[in-house]
Amino acid sequence: MNKKLCIAISMVLVLVLLPMAMLSGCGRTDTASATPAPTEQAAPVETPQATPGRQDGERFETTVIVEGMEETVSYEHIRNEALGFEMDYDYEILERRKDADREVFLALGEDPEDPWNYFEIRRTAGDADSVAAGLSTNFSDSYDSVSAAPFTLDGAGACACIDVSGAKDGKAPAGSLLTVYVIPANGSCLVALVRCTFESAGGFGVRANAMLNTLTLIG
Repeated sequence: MNKKLCIAISMVLVLVLLPMAMLSGCGRTDTASATPAPTEQAAPVETPQATPGRQDGERFETTVIVEGMEETVSYEHIRNEALGFEMDYDYEILERRKDADREVFLALGEDPEDPWNYFEIRRTAGDADSVAAGLSTNFSDSYDSVSAAPFTLDGAGACACIDVSGAKDGKAPAGSLLTVYVIPANGSCLVALVRCTFESAGGFGVRANAMLNTLTLIG
């Protein structure tokens, strides 16, 4: 009786455990097959390219500080490949006259043959220190006060700045002021000269210097 009972219990256990083992195996198979395939890597995000610089003749508005006050100005961008620089100027108060070897900006209403308020930029051979020394010597013949000192323009960096005043009788326009920047430029230099009167120094002179701070070298 006990032997038959044991056989019966064994048969029941076999019948119960076999399906469970089969289900367990199926579960492992399903889990393995459900594993997702490796996904493809996303394409790298393309970095936007830098915005190209302004083109010669492009016009826009910006603000400058004049006598401690913000003032909206209308600028035109110039890009002179031959002389190797670009800069912004206020086309509403200046007339641009471009020559082969220089850029000239006359205050509106000035006599082109004998202007009082203007500035110009030209390129010259020689290192900046030698050119600045030579200009200082030349200016001393016509002006009483000539002083040179290192200066930094916002766009062009380190340069020499020459301040000139005190016109000698008959040798320079009375009451005229000069500020000259000698800017190193790849083995030569740019010379930017601002000329104005005592009366216009706070207006035209300040605006001209603000424009020169936008000057940057090409190359």
